[in-house]
Amino acid sequence: MGRLASAYGQAVAVHRQARQRWTAAGAVLARLSRQPVPEPTADLVARLARLANTLAAPAASGGPAPVRIGEASTAEGRFPLLLPLGAGRHLAVGGDARDPRVAVLLRVLVLRLLSTAAPGTVRVVGIDPAAWGATFLPLRPLRDVGVLGTVATSGVEIGALLDAAEAHAHAARQACPGPAGTASAGTASAGTASAGTGPGGAASGGGGVGAGQAELLLVVAASAPGPKELARLAALTHAGPTAGVCVLFAGRAVTTPGQAAPELGGTTEVRLDERYARIGDPPGQPFSDDGTGLAVPVLLDDDPPASAVRALADRLGAQVRRDTAGHPADVLHERRRTGSARAGHRPGEER
Repeated sequence: MGRLASAYGQAVAVHRQARQRWTAAGAVLARLSRQPVPEPTADLVARLARLANTLAAPAASGGPAPVRIGEASTAEGRFPLLLPLGAGRHLAVGGDARDPRVAVLLRVLVLRLLSTAAPGTVRVVGIDPAAWGATFLPLRPLRDVGVLGTVATSGVEIGALLDAAEAHAHAARQACPGPAGTASAGTASAGTASAGTGPGGAASGGGGVGAGQAELLLVVAASAPGPKELARLAALTHAGPTAGVCVLFAGRAVTTPGQAAPELGGTTEVRLDERYARIGDPPGQPFSDDGTGLAVPVLLDDDPPASAVRALADRLGAQVRRDTAGHPADVLHERRRTGSARAGHRPGEER
């Protein structure tokens, strides 16, 4: 009888333990059932691709849309990667344009910014002391219609370009209504100003920049200038979204011995390895929670075909109908023309 009672007691204990485990498992299952089921990666990639194609379309307001630089690559497929530029947002690449991939990236960004913005609202100037302007040669049709200014290659030319860019930034900030428009005159800046500004950082509207609109000056540094000019270029990235300046800076990691890379503001960092680009967190719109940037590598887009450059130049040339006097490119051209004349060159002669 004692043995039977002992066996019965053990069976009851095991039953109670089983019921406790069943109850605990039921509670865990209930909690999990209230959580969303993770989306399959392939479906997520397809949805991101559709969203990117929508965002990359030109905005109805005339401002440039987020700019595509390539395709993010996952095990389940690829989707277009867009980055914000303008309105105080810039981009920096570790290597300079002597790496063909960097040169292609700069040209892609220039064309796509111009393509998505209203004609007459984006103007491009270049800095290229390392390659003597060769980075911009495939964009010559844009220079012929006045959208791409003369490329600065010497210290004097780079200084003149930065003088004019800082003046442009100061004027844009002063023209912007509200507290941002009262910023100090000595502050360079990096975005876009005015009531007519579209979401991408350039002024909205038609063929010209009129009242209530601001022009976006795109400063493309294909290689790093000297330390003094480099500090001034970096300063252009720090002053906020009302200055009408966007900086594309290649050569971020290329510095002279003993010279530290400058701190940049509002800048998405891009680093190239042997095959892919690694993208840091865009300012204000991070990809990651820990500052590591996009978790997947990116295949950069190819160089725009010459036919696309010519077509864009034809479209802009047909619609831009405004006086360009006083723009940074014109100041640089006058400085170069005067310097060439003093050195024995004929005015207007290319070096």
